[in-house]
Amino acid sequence: MLRICDLSKIYGRTAVLRGINLELKDGTYCLFGPNGSGKTTLLKLVSGFEKPTCGRIFFEGKEITGYPAEKTAKMGIAIAFQIPRVFWNLSVEKNLFLASKDKKEVKDFVNLFRLGRELEVEAKKLSQGKLKLLQVAMAFATKARLVLLDEPFSGVDAENVRTMLEILKEMKEERSMIVTSHRPKLLRGIADKFFELRGGKIAGSYENPF
Repeated sequence: MLRICDLSKIYGRTAVLRGINLELKDGTYCLFGPNGSGKTTLLKLVSGFEKPTCGRIFFEGKEITGYPAEKTAKMGIAIAFQIPRVFWNLSVEKNLFLASKDKKEVKDFVNLFRLGRELEVEAKKLSQGKLKLLQVAMAFATKARLVLLDEPFSGVDAENVRTMLEILKEMKEERSMIVTSHRPKLLRGIADKFFELRGGKIAGSYENPF
């Protein structure tokens, strides 16, 4: 599904990623590591929001290195950022419709993500937990083959963390995912494999490090 070859990203004199090599089949994967280890940058490179300094990225056998986000999205890659990017002045329902374009599917995602009470609420008025749920719902609603979730549990209350975990368990049967998290233990029973990033490099890969 996804192959990353000798991927590096340098900002000025700082190497954020250095020679990353990964080959991922369909499944769910967790990237974990300290702040500054390169987790978010790696997702941005795969999704086209950043261009690599060097290296190559392949998705479903096609090279996508340096493709812009609009093009990778059309190919089937969606991303939900740690700091949500939604249409702030639109309701939950309208945000989801823009992602899905299908009213029945919008209803299904509203139910799945427990957003029924917030259906007509503008995104800017949502709690942090509900806002994260909305953005993740939008990523899945695009029907992407690969969904990238950057710190989906960050700043989220315990109730919505439980909701998010229940949803990821259900969606892993339908989509491939790469999830970054400072709390990788939450993904026990969900992630098929865990990759540890340190200093911009893969420091280890584990079936279950916890």
